Amino acid sequence: MKNKGLRFTILLLITLGWIILMRSMTAPLDPGSILTFEFIGTAANAELFLNKLETLGHTELMTLSIYLDFIFPLLYGATLFYGSAWACGRLDKDHPLNKFRIMSNMALAAVACDFLENLSLLQLINSGPDDLYAGAAFIFAGIKFLLLTLVLLHFLITVLISAKGKQKSRV
Repeated sequence: MKNKGLRFTILLLITLGWIILMRSMTAPLDPGSILTFEFIGTAANAELFLNKLETLGHTELMTLSIYLDFIFPLLYGATLFYGSAWACGRLDKDHPLNKFRIMSNMALAAVACDFLENLSLLQLINSGPDDLYAGAAFIFAGIKFLLLTLVLLHFLITVLISAKGKQKSRV
């Protein structure tokens, strides 16, 4: 994997561009409402939320946002994959944080959780509120965010450690 840093940078820019495009296509929809819907938890909460969306005329925007979100995990998954490869490549081979395989598997698991969460959310919209789908969305969103937090923390710590190591080697 040559040019891991360049691939990471390009994918990061594409991912950020996709976020901007998604938000502009669903403009009147509050981005925070998507996060609220992911963690709705129960059918009763989902019914209240969906009724509020319908009153505002935003049900179609939420549906569009979820469909657009099927591409987003592929982008952030690839970005995190190359970001982890680049960051781990900057460490010594025997460094305890040089755990690329674990980080890439965590990013892949987060992508899978995001897909399952999106399917659950679509079922809530199309089939009506159901505790199974609301609970599934909640669980998969929680796992996804936990895994992404761990991967991002590993990335940041690894980059800081490798930058500090380069400073010491220059002195």
